[in-house]
Amino acid sequence: MIWAQRKSNVWIYAELLVVVSALWFMGDKFYVDLRTYYSPLGYDITNTWRFKLNKLNSQLPAYVPEEESASDQATNLQQLMSQIRQHPLVDGVCVCYYSCPYSWGNRWGDIASVEGDTSLVAQKVFQIRSVSPEYFEVFRIKDSQGNPITTKLLEGSEEPILVSQDMGEELFPKQSAKGRKICIHDEGPEITILAVTPPIRSNEYCKSDPCLFEIIAGADYAELINNMGVENAELCVRMKKGLSQDEMFQLLEEMGDRLRVSNLNVYGVSSIADMRKEQLASYKEENNKQLALMTFLLINVFFGIIGTFWLRTQQRQGEAGIRMALGANHFTLGKYLYGEGLCLLLLTLPFTLAFAGNMIYMGIPDADRLPLTVGRFLLVFGGTYGLLAFLIALGVWFPVQKIFRIKPAEALHYE
Repeated sequence: MIWAQRKSNVWIYAELLVVVSALWFMGDKFYVDLRTYYSPLGYDITNTWRFKLNKLNSQLPAYVPEEESASDQATNLQQLMSQIRQHPLVDGVCVCYYSCPYSWGNRWGDIASVEGDTSLVAQKVFQIRSVSPEYFEVFRIKDSQGNPITTKLLEGSEEPILVSQDMGEELFPKQSAKGRKICIHDEGPEITILAVTPPIRSNEYCKSDPCLFEIIAGADYAELINNMGVENAELCVRMKKGLSQDEMFQLLEEMGDRLRVSNLNVYGVSSIADMRKEQLASYKEENNKQLALMTFLLINVFFGIIGTFWLRTQQRQGEAGIRMALGANHFTLGKYLYGEGLCLLLLTLPFTLAFAGNMIYMGIPDADRLPLTVGRFLLVFGGTYGLLAFLIALGVWFPVQKIFRIKPAEALHYE
């Protein structure tokens, strides 16, 4: 009987080793996904829309030949923004290139610090966001201290440049990036950083990319618009209240001719919230598959661990009854049965620590989106053992309650 009990303990021990290792790995991934998803994005897209721009076809009656146009593309775009801004429901208007949230747009360039250690960022590129001064008000982007970034602040500088906090830390480690000089491209002029923004993330499932905000203003405004193409500009608008897609189409109809300046025309509108749903669809599908797998594992662990220790304790009902008949009280017997199960779990600790250490050494846990700190490891690893300890205790509790109700005469009958 003793040999059979030991053999049973070996199989239970092996089962616990596999379960603890699998639960820790999947729990760590779930924790990283959860922390990443609910981390601040750095901006707010509530009630924001993207107006789609194009140029009128030369075959249309309203087309204005270029030789007859009295203004350039940049001026036309400014006029269009001004006309849209005059509508009473419009809260703010901005223009940007490769910078609209959830648009898949990105642009990269070489950026180096002039005052810092250039060797730290050698052969490295950063994301460049070309935005008008109103961009920060439309998307409610504040500086790293939580202060609003206003157009008045930006217009006070000849070449306003802002960097995200993570980019500032790469360029100037352990120093404040505000007020320091950087150089865009190898031969570009030295530019002073006007402010530092919080880290900016592309979506809820990605980590932030160090980025620089290049303000579309001043002497370079017309050159940038003409080079990039006015029809490629991302015209973003924040409304004062939430509107449905149909209500927004009705508003565009009401605005009529105010949505056209010369040959520049607004031909459609997209909710940035809908753009978000479209971009996150593939991420959510993959995440739901992983969540379903983890749920399946948890259900199996729940019934497997509880059932295993339930049957194990129930098979020792006679032994427990004899102990009670010989004078063991409920507390002593319960401590013995609970302690035996938890001791088996505790004995897995050296092997699971070795497994986790090997996984970390090979770089398998996600340390890119969330740093692999001691706190993160202890939280997930401790949570895994805490969950299994609870399930073991629950599996032992049910048969123990039945054992406590056994009468001495019945216990002696087992002997």
